[in-house]
Amino acid sequence: MRKATLEDLVLGDVLRARGRTHRAEAFLKFRDGELSYGEVDAMADRVARGLIACGVRRGEHVAVMLPNGPEIIYVVFALARLGAVAVPVNTAHRGELLRHVLASSDSTMLIVDAAYVGRLAPLARRLPGLRRVVVHSGAGGNDAGEADGLPALPGEPALPWRELLDHGAEPVQADVAFHDLLAIMYTSGTTGPSKGAMCSHALALTCAHDSLNYLDRWGKTIYCPLPLFHAAGLWDGMMSALLSGGAIAIIDKFHASTFWDDVRRFDAAVALSVFSMIPILLGAEPGPRDRDHPLEMFYMGKSSLDAPLRERFGVRSVETYTSTEAGIATGSPYGEWLPGSCGTANDERFEVAVVDSHDREVGNGEPGELVLRPRQPFVLTTGYYGAAEATVECFRNMWFHTGDRVWRDDDGYFYFLDRMKDSIRRRGENISAFDLEYQVNLHPAVLECAAIGVPSELEEEEVKVAVVRKPDSQLGHEELIEYCQENLPRHMVPRYLEFVDELPRTPTEKVAKYRLRAEGNRGITEGTWDREAAARQAASKPEVAKPREAPEPSGAAGGESVAVDG
Repeated sequence: MRKATLEDLVLGDVLRARGRTHRAEAFLKFRDGELSYGEVDAMADRVARGLIACGVRRGEHVAVMLPNGPEIIYVVFALARLGAVAVPVNTAHRGELLRHVLASSDSTMLIVDAAYVGRLAPLARRLPGLRRVVVHSGAGGNDAGEADGLPALPGEPALPWRELLDHGAEPVQADVAFHDLLAIMYTSGTTGPSKGAMCSHALALTCAHDSLNYLDRWGKTIYCPLPLFHAAGLWDGMMSALLSGGAIAIIDKFHASTFWDDVRRFDAAVALSVFSMIPILLGAEPGPRDRDHPLEMFYMGKSSLDAPLRERFGVRSVETYTSTEAGIATGSPYGEWLPGSCGTANDERFEVAVVDSHDREVGNGEPGELVLRPRQPFVLTTGYYGAAEATVECFRNMWFHTGDRVWRDDDGYFYFLDRMKDSIRRRGENISAFDLEYQVNLHPAVLECAAIGVPSELEEEEVKVAVVRKPDSQLGHEELIEYCQENLPRHMVPRYLEFVDELPRTPTEKVAKYRLRAEGNRGITEGTWDREAAARQAASKPEVAKPREAPEPSGAAGGESVAVDG
């Protein structure tokens, strides 16, 4: 495919072109079959005709709450062809979070799977703008019955999905341009309520196009275990396959037990991933088929895990800095990256800098916030829908502030440290949660962990780590603390530990740390183990001989030096 210009970046037009040039070739693959480009193109028109019959017009916002499957893709293409705006909804949402997305996005229609319909009943009276609901039954269901059972809404009666398809498949023609709004994508909300990033056709498709340029995967099959209601699955996965003329293999979600069998079944060369997937796969027992597969790379894995992945599975791990609001801001051409780095600046699209808290650029090797300015129109979010204050804050001083802390080396390579609000301040020291977690994860009995700051009686914060142990592990609190004391600076050794069965996740499988911080008493729960309290309790027992040296002092009053940032 020739180099795309901005004018080419209109989603419905790209599918139309692929429907002509690759009509009979596989586009969407599932465990139970596949669909060609021509079939998807025709279904997009059919759904678009149904939406027109329902009154959907250019610029209207339509929420889409569907699981991974062909229907969510049909709907996204259909809305794009009408010039309407898709609002993908996390299928785990319910209650206030679901109401927040539907209401704050000003969605007038919701296309929902029957499995989630029951969540609407408590919300119906608080969604006055939602005028129409279309219900898809899912496999073997009865969407007509589910539609009849919907709570009363202010607008039209609920419509079964099958009736949406009764209005023909005549091609839809609309005057849609690259700068038009394609979607309102709700961010993960790792530090608070999610916000709806306004994303143009150009933003989504430059992200997809740039991922192909960086990863050299033209025409190959992409394996997607990520949700299609999120930008990673929809843009880096589905739209990248569309631009390349290749296929995307879609499953419901990541399953470690079936991952490699799936890769073989679909003959996948690339797997979309999140950081947590790779440690889980590396933590599984080695097997004779570890290298018996077609996979070449994990996209969006940690590049620092490239060496163990290549040694065991013969697969590379490629890391870029990618966000819903900006697409790919940093990355490296295929085969040219450094371990631990997320690559160099995407100079064609952005001006990239690292700045301090007053937006002054810092020197190489110094940590700071990653900020961006677009070099091309509409390749960056135009703001957060209905959230003017958040938009102004993010775009202050003519920079888009990512909220992520990085540093850049002398050769222009960027290294991700952590979210700005994921840095823990303890006793005058700034602690990188990423660095702490990386070390704890190296313990042979730890599957994964998450570090957060919790309130301290000495002001600032204390460190708590929530730990998921490997199956059948007998790892205890004292043993893990001893390991931390041996491998971490004193100020990074956690005071609090809690062993948990699993960590809460965002739609992109990132750890939802705001949920950990909200548990119990600001992060301290009944299951939280306190190292200092345990030491005091042990010292108070008369039968236990007290050591001459006291436990590690807590705070400056105990003799520990306190660093002060200059």
